[in-house]
Amino acid sequence: MHMHMVLGLILHTTLLAIVGYALLWSAAKAEGFVALLGRLLGLWVLLLAILSVVGAIAIHMSGGKLLGMDMHDNDHGPGMHRWGPPDGMGPPPPTGMQPPPALPNPPPHH
Repeated sequence: MHMHMVLGLILHTTLLAIVGYALLWSAAKAEGFVALLGRLLGLWVLLLAILSVVGAIAIHMSGGKLLGMDMHDNDHGPGMHRWGPPDGMGPPPPTGMQPPPALPNPPPHH
């Protein structure tokens, strides 16, 4: 895993954990339905933080192919990231074309 991905994982997980803690803390001060909703949301956010770490570790341990799905963009064919058909497909380029003429130099500004 690249270092910037690890740093992003750490920062996002930390942010989710802080938000989850704040929700649980504020739910402890509340009463009734607001307390129940705060506890549910706090636990949900903490669960998301834990699952993000587990998911990142699982993707890393499976070599980037979690459940058979390709998680890397650079493994696709050449036609996946640019306009037009892949190399070798489509009409051949015209022969004998000349490059466009060079533009004249603009006049100097004083």
